[in-house]
Amino acid sequence: MPELPEVETIRRELNPYVINRKISKIYIQRPDIIGYPSADVFKKEVTGKTITNLARKAKYLIFELNSDKAMIIHLRLSGQLLVWNGNKKDAPKHERIRFFLSGKKNLSFVEPRVLGRAYLVEKDNYPDVLGGLKELGLEPIDKKFCFDYLYSKLKGRKAPIKNLLLDQSITAGIGNIYSDEALFLAGIHPLTRANKLTLNDIKKLAITLRQVIKAGIKSKGTSISDYLRPDGKEGGYQFCSYVFDREGEKCRKCGTLIEFKKIGNRRTRFCPKCQAKK
Repeated sequence: MPELPEVETIRRELNPYVINRKISKIYIQRPDIIGYPSADVFKKEVTGKTITNLARKAKYLIFELNSDKAMIIHLRLSGQLLVWNGNKKDAPKHERIRFFLSGKKNLSFVEPRVLGRAYLVEKDNYPDVLGGLKELGLEPIDKKFCFDYLYSKLKGRKAPIKNLLLDQSITAGIGNIYSDEALFLAGIHPLTRANKLTLNDIKKLAITLRQVIKAGIKSKGTSISDYLRPDGKEGGYQFCSYVFDREGEKCRKCGTLIEFKKIGNRRTRFCPKCQAKK
């Protein structure tokens, strides 16, 4: 699933292609990918509008239009937003929505599993329409994200820290990749219960969460399975990750083989030596 670094990379790289571009036409191949309102209303309200701004909230992309509406896209597990020219032979596989933009460019919402969604909402009302947006916690790169914030969210919780980091009401934008990376750098075993963490553990984790998100953005995301940037190129964080997707390989710090466990139905990687369970 694209996490904060991947979605932020998409936002940055889409900007020059979409800002101040008019959406002249829309082709919707799969109406069920429109989460709200109906596909017909979505098409009618978006066609002819100009994209004035592209923002991001955690894993959501927010396309503001020159109206009272905003188009919100959530890529979920395997969604992609690809830009290409007007030649039909270049149309990407698994295209679900195509936006025809001024300047002879096309923007395609590609979704092999059809789990991603596009929404059209009023700019001042989208948190109410999309409950997930309303419940988001702070992002690790938010200036307000600090030890005090993280401590307040973890205090007294008995769940494994890995599970809690995936809770978007605690750490917005974090997923399986960067939670594994942050826990490794903080030296915390992913099965450690939150109420067993020391104050120093939480201080380190607040720092490493910010650190790995910034590193992921700098590397333009992680391309392990489906993630691609708007131009079809891959991200680069997978080449420098510490534990993610490295089970059976040597730890970059101590040489111990990286292990994995299923935690909350997620494949979690860690170093048994650097992240010894307390």
